[in-house]
Amino acid sequence: MKQFIILLLFFPFFTLAKNSFLVAPGIVEFDLKKPITQSFIITNDGDDTIRLKITPTYFEIDDHTFSLGKHLNEETKKIEDLTGFMRVSPKRLSLKPGQRRDIRVSIRPGKNLSDGDYRSHLLVQMLEVARVISSGVADGSSMGMNISVKMETAIAIYGSKGQGKPSLEFFCRQKPDDNKFELQIVNPSDWRFDGQVTLTENNQAVFDHRLVSLRGSKKNREFEHVYNPAANYQVSYNGFKTPDEKATATCQAL
Repeated sequence: MKQFIILLLFFPFFTLAKNSFLVAPGIVEFDLKKPITQSFIITNDGDDTIRLKITPTYFEIDDHTFSLGKHLNEETKKIEDLTGFMRVSPKRLSLKPGQRRDIRVSIRPGKNLSDGDYRSHLLVQMLEVARVISSGVADGSSMGMNISVKMETAIAIYGSKGQGKPSLEFFCRQKPDDNKFELQIVNPSDWRFDGQVTLTENNQAVFDHRLVSLRGSKKNREFEHVYNPAANYQVSYNGFKTPDEKATATCQAL
């Protein structure tokens, strides 16, 4: 990687071709009480005809990919995966410049599916090269270089069966290595949380942000603040779909 960065600094790169596409919306939600079909739109906003491949794919969460934390146990990953119930049509398509196409997604949940929140993704991959970046023709004193860039994106698929509320747990501590405040959010429930979380220290807000917490997961948020072991840390949180239903919890010391 370091060698690649150095080459970028010394060679005059320019783009030789441009292919790209847009997907909307980026999130599709399903009510899993019965089989249902929804759609999203793919648009070719590039210069040439492109071919696309669409595949239902389950991405495990971790701290380095979706910033959604980690699963509390291995079983959660098997339970929440919707991939086996999903069907997409068409799976492959070709789009001319400016052309758009509706893509249908069907989910047929199993009869024994328990109440809770589920998820998966649709991976959209362009088979053509998105961009070719070149440093020009090599001569006796320099090296020519071509870089082919592929393009892909993922659409988040969420499904819910029944109605329930996540019950979150919170833990606070001072990180010993960099003096940052660490807020740990644990969601042992079967329900996804997407809403606002406010942490107060002796009734003064020190953290007030949107937070997404998947079922059976935990995540850490770090921010600049000095942890006071003697202070009273309280948390209030509410989902965006139910803004009037606030819940409170004590932020326990880690």
